[in-house]
Amino acid sequence: MARPSALVFALGLLLCTPAQAYKTERVCETTEASLKAPAKKVCKTLLVMTEAQKAAMPKKEEKKVEKKTGH
Repeated sequence: MARPSALVFALGLLLCTPAQAYKTERVCETTEASLKAPAKKVCKTLLVMTEAQKAAMPKKEEKKVEKKTGH
């Protein structure tokens, strides 16, 4: 007879969805020194998407702006 906890664990593995992998890239820039402030290094972490991930993203529909004419 199987243990109830093992059965719950097995069902959990079957029902879970696979995780989406993502890649990040770190971009750093150095600012120039001025009379008031020293040079600083500023870094940003950006998300890099694959072509398949870009295709899976919902597209934003642009709203048409109509000019209102006054009387």
